[in-house]
Order: sequence, then C-alpha cells, then structure tokens
Amino acid sequence: MKRIIKVVLVLMTSLTAIYAGIVVYANTNTNYDSVVYAAFKYESETPPNEWYTPEQLGIVNIMPQEGGWLQIDVDKKQEPFPLQGAATFLYNNTFYQVSPFWVTPALPESALHWQIPIGGMLGICWVVAGVLYVKGKKPL
Repeated sequence: MKRIIKVVLVLMTSLTAIYAGIVVYANTNTNYDSVVYAAFKYESETPPNEWYTPEQLGIVNIMPQEGGWLQIDVDKKQEPFPLQGAATFLYNNTFYQVSPFWVTPALPESALHWQIPIGGMLGICWVVAGVLYVKGKKPL
C-alpha cells in the first residue's frame, strides 16, 4: 500500500507541475518587444483636453475584451512616455484611458473550459492522497 501511495504522490507532483507550467505560460505575455496594458472607457461628460491616436502612443494591437475594456499592445520602442494612467486615446469614436493598474487578461475561452475541471481534479486527488497517507501512518 505504501508503494502505491508513493507512486501516486510522485504522479500527482508531476501532473501538478505540468499543469502549473501550462497555466503560467498561457497567462504570460511572451512578446518582449511590446508591453500589454488595459484601457477602459473614459468616464467623463466632457472630452479630455489632451488625447492621442493609437499610433501616437505606439499602440500596435488593440483587442476588445468582454466588459467593454481593451487590451492594448504597445511597442516599447515607440512608447512616448509611461502610458499607465496618463494616456487617453480615441478608438472607434470612443475615448479610452490606459489603466493605472495592471490588468491580466483572461485565458482564451477554450482554455477556460478545461482549466477549472483539471485544477479541481488535481485538488481532489491531493486530498485523497493526503487522507490515504494519514490513514497509512500508525499512531505512536
């Protein structure tokens, strides 16, 4: 029985490491030539006094997200100044302001369907392995 528990623990450790690596890789921006920012709709009745076009700010890619915010890729070489919280730009006839906070975009929809069930199953297996380990120990 102890040998089975050891095999299960080694297998669980390997699967957990692989799972964590995949989730971290899926959530990481691997494009080092650009910086990823979030931009939210400009919340004011009047238009901003100073605003820019996406090209002026070095924005190379704009990806609309659920909830109305934008994920923007900014080329590091073309970024005129630190954009976080200071830049307002016009996109599709709507003003957006770069968020002063870091916002991590969600995983793609296809990955979201599998991330929670696989993580949940790994968690349950860890609990079961822990219970088997504690039951296998003899009291002193």
